[in-house]
Amino acid sequence: MKYLPTLLAEHFAKGFNIKLSSPDNYTWDYGLVYPDGSNRFQYVYLSEFTEKEKDYLYIRSFVADYDDRLNPTELLREADYGRMSFISIKPYTKSDGTKTEGVYVTCCLPAAVAENNKQVFIDVIHEIANKADYLEKKFLNVDN
Repeated sequence: MKYLPTLLAEHFAKGFNIKLSSPDNYTWDYGLVYPDGSNRFQYVYLSEFTEKEKDYLYIRSFVADYDDRLNPTELLREADYGRMSFISIKPYTKSDGTKTEGVYVTCCLPAAVAENNKQVFIDVIHEIANKADYLEKKFLNVDN
């Protein structure tokens, strides 16, 4: 990986729970503090890709498997509140081999933007974690 080790170095040094989960992915157990004093954690996955000779950071957080509890109209309404992120449904294979679709909060951030303004990078991570956690609470009443 070309960008993420440098972008995450300061957060590694502070002892945040960030791990290289595969050769191409970091997993950050991102802590959220709420006004009532409660703490919740949300996994945020970070990787890199290149498209049309431009480098991007692919940042996402899994909300849940798509099912009847997740009203598509409400998900579309919630998607409007994202400033730098979007809600997506994409297929994936579970560890037991079952194919299903998952709901994610996602952002494809140009790597140059993250390099030039590290606060934007952290703001995107925070927005993704916060939105995914909110969707879990709203639709599922859980903290995955």
